[in-house]
Amino acid sequence: MISLLEARKNVPLVVKSIEETRRGGRGGKGMGGVRGRGGGRRNLCRRFSNMGIREGTVIIKLSVQPFFGPILIRIGNCEIAVGRGMASSILVEEVSE
Repeated sequence: MISLLEARKNVPLVVKSIEETRRGGRGGKGMGGVRGRGGGRRNLCRRFSNMGIREGTVIIKLSVQPFFGPILIRIGNCEIAVGRGMASSILVEEVSE
């Protein structure tokens, strides 16, 4: 399993799990864990679930914006921009056909 940040573009990926803590989207700097609002994994999983990102969902990484910008993914017919901090907590595997 690899994080969504490390996955190749334009390849079907299946969501395997969502990490409890987020690594910073800037090479490990930034947030060392989920802080601030509280709730941790539960709130993060709820946010992903509301966007349609759940374990077992097939997604496609479309593009990565430069200078620490968001990552564009496709879930079904929807395209969603996800920040690097959130994307680093999504663990995926390539779909084998």
